[in-house]
Amino acid sequence: MSKNSSRGLGKYWNNILIRNIFLATVLVVFLLIFSSVFLDMFTRHGKSAPVPDFTGKLLDSVLIIAKQNSLRIEVVDSVFRIDVQRGSVLLQNPESGTHVKKNRKIFLTMNSFSPRKEPVPDATRMSLRLAKTELIAKGFRVGKLEYSHQPPFTNFVYGLMYKGRDIEPGIMLPTGEYIDLKLGLKPDSLSLTTFSVPDVTGLAKQDAEDLIVEHSLNYVLVFDRKGIKTVTDSLNCVAYGQEPPAGSAASYGEKVTVKLKLPDKSKK
Repeated sequence: MSKNSSRGLGKYWNNILIRNIFLATVLVVFLLIFSSVFLDMFTRHGKSAPVPDFTGKLLDSVLIIAKQNSLRIEVVDSVFRIDVQRGSVLLQNPESGTHVKKNRKIFLTMNSFSPRKEPVPDATRMSLRLAKTELIAKGFRVGKLEYSHQPPFTNFVYGLMYKGRDIEPGIMLPTGEYIDLKLGLKPDSLSLTTFSVPDVTGLAKQDAEDLIVEHSLNYVLVFDRKGIKTVTDSLNCVAYGQEPPAGSAASYGEKVTVKLKLPDKSKK
């Protein structure tokens, strides 16, 4: 660099205004670079990640996965569903796939190892339809219908049974259990055919049960064991046949055999 050039730069540098502008510019550039690097580091430190899917997993596995993903777990509730593995996660909040920061707490609802118990409702002194509604509302199912001429009112519920024994309303039983009903029948009702067998083909197991009971009939379930390995499998079965066939004449309490199998997955 020539002496004239050095003198020219020195002249500009000695100018207080120019020097201050230059220093301010350098400071701004430095702050921009520094803030950009710092912000990037801060963002990376608190970056979000998708929540794993914990549903269907046992708690031991959940805790391991949560630790690997720097998440915290809190069980807030438990319910019982027979079609879900006992002791596994039923629901989670936030849902899987939701992006959260590290150390976020994930709230879980577990499927308990045993069903809760509820008092059997007083489903006596009412019609079959109302009794069925009362039982289902408390988590129970209607089992066998046992007809007799006492009292002489058709489809009037006068007693409850559980596994072949008479029970009183209020007894504590696990939800999901089947309660048999004692029903009245007018003396001349056995000789009368006022309804026909419903068509249950294509219905899920519990829907087929409900429809048959609504028609004052008993059901017998016959499973095609192919592919059925668990209770969940049996609950997922659908009716593919019945005996007697739909439309046949029926009497109160007559049995309808329902043939059940797992749905064909290849047909959608």
